[in-house]
Amino acid sequence: MKRMWISFAVVMMFIIPTGAFAAHEKTTFEQGNAEEVMVQAFAGHMFKHGELDEQKWMEIVRKYTPDQANEWQKVLDERKALRKQMQDEQVKRALKAKCEEMKKKREAAFDQLIDRLANKEITKEQFKQEWKKLHKKKKWMSKEEKQKIRELHHKTYEAMKENDKEALAAILPQWLEHMKKENERLAKWIQEATQK
Repeated sequence: MKRMWISFAVVMMFIIPTGAFAAHEKTTFEQGNAEEVMVQAFAGHMFKHGELDEQKWMEIVRKYTPDQANEWQKVLDERKALRKQMQDEQVKRALKAKCEEMKKKREAAFDQLIDRLANKEITKEQFKQEWKKLHKKKKWMSKEEKQKIRELHHKTYEAMKENDKEALAAILPQWLEHMKKENERLAKWIQEATQK
């Protein structure tokens, strides 16, 4: 369970849209249409693993919102530093310990909730509401945040497919804000885990 939670958190931090059409990318590149390669690289999952994808991201930013390129570079550099920090063995152990501690706290709270229901201190409806609150505490993103990201993915995909420069110029700042929030969230998570 703890591995799954850590994996989920890490994956969620790095999910930002870009290219999901890798098979077509090679063919398109061989045909010499570099602009279409960039569109296909952007349209699905941008931050797969590493600098190549960040370079593609920066090419797109420089093309559609060049005035924000420096800010983007800072955010990408911060993300890279956070990734590197997460590879440190001490940080990995601290994150694992934090996940274990959180799991124990949730289990204890759930056990207490079951006892309260068994002792008829709360009704079934109150139990369900409190259980939902406990369940929400372990999620990295709320449903609203996930829905917002899905919509942003869709808008980005459509704008790239239609080569709508105005839409992309409006969408890229939204991605920048999302990435800043995710960096802050990850940095806070790492800091909380390593302080103990």
